[in-house]
Amino acid sequence: MKRSAYSLTLGSALAVAMVFLGGCASKAQYYQLSVDNLSLIKTAPKPVAVGAFTVNAGATGASSIGLRGSSMVSPLGSNFAEYLADALRQELSMAGKLDAGSAIEISGLLLKNDIAAGGISTNSGEIEARFIVKLAGVQRYDKTHRTEMSWESSLMGAIAISKAQQQYPLMVQKLLNQLLSDPAFQSAIK
Repeated sequence: MKRSAYSLTLGSALAVAMVFLGGCASKAQYYQLSVDNLSLIKTAPKPVAVGAFTVNAGATGASSIGLRGSSMVSPLGSNFAEYLADALRQELSMAGKLDAGSAIEISGLLLKNDIAAGGISTNSGEIEARFIVKLAGVQRYDKTHRTEMSWESSLMGAIAISKAQQQYPLMVQKLLNQLLSDPAFQSAIK
């Protein structure tokens, strides 16, 4: 009798833990500034403004990214377009190149935002966004950038989910680096 009560209690505890672990939404880690991105921004001759960043209708992972039965949401606003805009604002601000009143404005459209966290040994993620630069309302740049990353993972769900959460800001850094290092973009913000 003692053994079956123990088994029942242990089984109940495990079931409750699985509900909480499997169905919870966790927040993505906050963006971390990139030394490479800051170096690229510091060379810009003029400060720029960050305009609206929106989500393409039906975009994968716009407001939530599935991670092994769990989900990850943006710690800022209601979607990951806001996360991307905030990351760009942080980079520009730290480099002394952010000015809300600037005639040069960068806006964006999040097209895809996904992490495949189901792998046993490796997982991957991708982000795709369209960036637009306008000078006094006249479009000077319109290009889509896409980045992919892969990383070592684990059979253990908690470890795989944690690693995916850690990789997300790095994917955003890489996407912004593609934008900032694009010669056409650099020309558009002059």
